[in-house]
Amino acid sequence: MKKIILAILFTCIVSGGLSFLILFEGDMEQVSGWWEKSSVNSPSLPFSPYKKRRENSSFLEMHSANKIMLYDNRLFWGGSGADAFPETTTSGKLVKIIIKNGGRGYSASVRAEITGANAGKFELGNVKIKNGSVAGIEVLKGHDWTHIPLAFIKDEEQPFSGTIETRFPSGQIIEETNYLSGVIHGKSKRYDRSGIPVADRDYIHGQKHGTHIFWFPKPIEPSDYKPQRSKNGDLLSTLWIFLQTEAKEKFGPAYGSHASNQWVVKNYRLKGGSFQVRLLEHWKNNLKHGLFEGFDEFSNKTFKDEFKNGLRIKHQIFDKQK
Repeated sequence: MKKIILAILFTCIVSGGLSFLILFEGDMEQVSGWWEKSSVNSPSLPFSPYKKRRENSSFLEMHSANKIMLYDNRLFWGGSGADAFPETTTSGKLVKIIIKNGGRGYSASVRAEITGANAGKFELGNVKIKNGSVAGIEVLKGHDWTHIPLAFIKDEEQPFSGTIETRFPSGQIIEETNYLSGVIHGKSKRYDRSGIPVADRDYIHGQKHGTHIFWFPKPIEPSDYKPQRSKNGDLLSTLWIFLQTEAKEKFGPAYGSHASNQWVVKNYRLKGGSFQVRLLEHWKNNLKHGLFEGFDEFSNKTFKDEFKNGLRIKHQIFDKQK
């Protein structure tokens, strides 16, 4: 029995090796390119662009949702009022254009085009005019239709999957946001110059969904911290200052970078330090859903609301003077 299992396993390995040689000619770069294309829309597969790709925000472009535009070639008194919308397959590919309202006053020479994301992938033909109204628009070549704006990296044809980041000159990240197939999916985080978290927001397929939390960029010292002396003999009165001094020695010229500041923030929290919450929100499918709370920089609660599917069902304001 064991010999049969080993033989089957050996056969599978040999077959897989031969397939690799045939399909990719033994070239790992081809394998990597194939895997990136295959996993580009997956947030969970290992080594997918969503997990490993990072780009600077200066390369990001937002392309608008697709829209059908009509242009009357008559110089004066062109037609108006036509309303057309797409008919798509279950996978979202444009196959037909439905005329909801033909409008009026159109000449016999009307041109139609599609604008927005991947507009160049569509090709429209003749526009049929009947008694001054648009009666039909021919679709010569369809493509995936998008109803929402999509994010692209400049000069790329596919919507972006990965992380977009903006940095200070020091290297500290200002903001980093996860995108999947052109829409925000996952985390969007913001930091101040010293790496203190300012905002942490959850999204699913472009919609606010989950917890959104915002902080004051001010460290709250642990009550049990005892001032320590640096190697130069200086008294370090706070844990935050102590860890900054440690980071200067540990990271050297890279002190103040995102990695350096992350190390400080992580150890600050591990040793009992924290950051004051300014606002706590809960969302579900882009609707307020759950607890919303506000605080001042001294930890005093300023309001407490509760929402259900976008409707506020409870509201309370707190007077910190009482």
